[in-house]
Amino acid sequence: MSTVLVIPEKDEGAQPLFVAEQALRSGEIDAVLIVDGWSADGTYEELQRSLPELGRRFPCAQIRLLRSELRETGKGGAMVTGLQHALTNGFTHVMFLDGDISSVTPRWITFLLKSMEEHKAAMARGYFDRSTLDAQITRHVTRPLMSLYFPEGHRIQQPLGGELALTTELARFLLERAPTAPPHHWGIDTFFTVNTVAAGFPVVEVYLAQKTHKKKSLTELRRMLVECFDEMCKQIAFHRRYLAVPEPRRELVRVLPVDDGIERVGEDVRTLRYVDLDEQRERFFTFVRGLRSPNRRLKELGLPREERQWITALFKREAFEEGSRELSAERWVPLLDRLARGYIEQRFSPIYHDVVFACWTLRALAFALHEARDFESAEAATERQAAFALEYGKRYWRAREAAPARV
Repeated sequence: MSTVLVIPEKDEGAQPLFVAEQALRSGEIDAVLIVDGWSADGTYEELQRSLPELGRRFPCAQIRLLRSELRETGKGGAMVTGLQHALTNGFTHVMFLDGDISSVTPRWITFLLKSMEEHKAAMARGYFDRSTLDAQITRHVTRPLMSLYFPEGHRIQQPLGGELALTTELARFLLERAPTAPPHHWGIDTFFTVNTVAAGFPVVEVYLAQKTHKKKSLTELRRMLVECFDEMCKQIAFHRRYLAVPEPRRELVRVLPVDDGIERVGEDVRTLRYVDLDEQRERFFTFVRGLRSPNRRLKELGLPREERQWITALFKREAFEEGSRELSAERWVPLLDRLARGYIEQRFSPIYHDVVFACWTLRALAFALHEARDFESAEAATERQAAFALEYGKRYWRAREAAPARV
């Protein structure tokens, strides 16, 4: 087994060197490729100066610094550049770690590679304990839509994580034979996860305690939310899952149990609340006041009149406090499904991004205010929502099959 570690980064200063060093200390990494996404803050030059010292400390490993092949791209562009390098240079396994992580340890590498080998998986993914207010895109968009449209991957708890390892056989498939080309933005994790399970590759998910890195408010997550939602909808469309969702033929995903022996680095994220909810509510009301024709956009996305009226009422402070209690999983999942189907029918037009962001922010705030009292309740609510989405999808397709054919 020969493994190359790819670290995608942009404007991260020296932090990618720390990630690389922790990985090299595992003794499992043969090469490190730091892929810079055209940093504008001096990061690339800082890495250039510091890389020779890292090479002297780990002389048995190849260590290189590259820039993404395409400018003005995001994380996806750096990961694609890394995959292409791995395939060109004959490695058998590719590992990815985000460049801003501060809690990575050498055992992460060992756990991922060992688990992939032991369970004969094509992909090993990390999963982590999370703050109650973290991972709102995973909780309310990617995971429910996975359960609805790609049930063969419904067991994956954290489909957007950037800490993963894969065989170069899978890497070649993702680059050359997937139904779509990989995106060069935040949707890359969605692309990897969906196409891996849709093609029948086995996946193992490994507990890595916690991930500490840069945190963003809901407002700052707008671009990531839009790109992840957009990519998931495109995968649903290109796999034609909006027409039919096949019954999974076998279990593809194995989630390994929590290992209490894994080191927890940094302050316990289970006790942290990254988001100031009062501030986020104010930002939300400011944002929706500037929305253009939200009722019209929701109508074009296929939402019935009663639901449009209910949602747009929540855009007003006086209705939000009590009304947001009703935005539970049972109401959110059908709404998310209609948003996704409408967005596909409207050919992924960006004119709907703002209203999708507003609806997601509503659900994220409702979750934070009424369901995520602590770590345990937040995780339990996330599991219930994913399970409800899986069952909702089954009921939808059973109803479609039972409906009389139109003449």
